[in-house]
Amino acid sequence: MTEPGSNSRLVTLLYRAGIVCLLLMPLGVLAVRVGVNFRVGLLMFAASGLLGSVVIVLLLIASMLPRHRDRRGQVLLKTLPAVPPVLLLSAILSTAGQYPVIHDITTDTDEPPLFDAGVDYRGEEANTLDIKPDTIALQKEFYPDIDSIITELPPEKAFERATGIAEGMGWEIYNSDTTNGLIEAEYTSFWFGFKDDIVIRIRRSNGGSELDLRSVSRVGQSDLGANAARIRAFTEAF
Repeated sequence: MTEPGSNSRLVTLLYRAGIVCLLLMPLGVLAVRVGVNFRVGLLMFAASGLLGSVVIVLLLIASMLPRHRDRRGQVLLKTLPAVPPVLLLSAILSTAGQYPVIHDITTDTDEPPLFDAGVDYRGEEANTLDIKPDTIALQKEFYPDIDSIITELPPEKAFERATGIAEGMGWEIYNSDTTNGLIEAEYTSFWFGFKDDIVIRIRRSNGGSELDLRSVSRVGQSDLGANAARIRAFTEAF
């Protein structure tokens, strides 16, 4: 720590702004968690990183000023509170361009599984569950490996195994329809508590079973690959 009065008011102000950035990050997450519109929470989260970048740049410039020549290291230490939000936002933005702007992924692009109970669970403000041709086209382009699961297990055993895997992956099952071979569940993300809905359809096929999944985000336009990753993880586990 520096001695009282050893830094300029600007450096002190920037240091405090960095602390604000650090606090904005968890506050944005908390805002979404307690029910504030998710866009507000994401805006706070993004602002923490953007403002933090400005703070770091200005402190770097300040450290090179002649008046701070003898305490350059101390000025640079003032950037530390702004570093975590900048690094986190940078990590998210660096991968965003790798994914298509879609949030609805299915293993059967010709006849995607349809939700039953999920229609009511999602609420009126959630993303639509309508099948969109442009979404299907983007999925085929970016996720060509995602396909139906073919197993020698009879539907009853496949249903049982699918249920166990879903529960093991932390999905909360809210519809288990053995008659129609339908499992519906929701997944809640760790940080913001965003909810995605998953439907698993099990049908008899060639002496065994064919399983198809569909994973859809309730809010947002791009899922940053989360739904595709979820289906891949389930497929590998099965």
